[in-house]
Amino acid sequence: MSPRRVNRRIAVGSAAGIAALVITVGPAAGFALADSGVNWDKVAACESGGRWSANTGNGYYGGLQFSPGTWHANGGTGSPDQATREEQIRVAENVVRARGTGAWPNCMAGAAGHSAPSRRTPVAPAAKSLPASVDNPAGDYTIQPGDTLSAIADRLGVQGGWQRLVELNPAALTNPDLIFPGARIVTK
Repeated sequence: MSPRRVNRRIAVGSAAGIAALVITVGPAAGFALADSGVNWDKVAACESGGRWSANTGNGYYGGLQFSPGTWHANGGTGSPDQATREEQIRVAENVVRARGTGAWPNCMAGAAGHSAPSRRTPVAPAAKSLPASVDNPAGDYTIQPGDTLSAIADRLGVQGGWQRLVELNPAALTNPDLIFPGARIVTK
């Protein structure tokens, strides 16, 4: 075999070996780009200085600084600081699927890839509020600071409770949750 052919075989074999090594060792060497596109090693570097077994006493644990509630709600068992790096990343991916990347607001910049948008909870449209309750000039009770319709009904022994007070004052108690001191209501 010519020296040129030997060199070519060595080069091809070396390239294949290096590719296999990168595929096999890559994740262990710190390439933690997961399904979400998040580089979890960057997040861990920001959150815990890259210490996957971090337990600093601040109530958050592991490299990604999970609270116990978040950890368990997203499939973690035991304590995050005792879990492997891979297990922490698995749970973090569950968090991203459930809530987006907002669980790491200070450390996600530059760590999120193309497919991990932060999910924000949609804001519900504001409920139509009822007009505030008003004074009933025929009332026999004046509302005091700190009063609630339930407390008034209990204190005065009104049969039917606060609902009965609303029935007795249909024009005045338009919003049973919003009453004002000084307003009068009928209680009998």
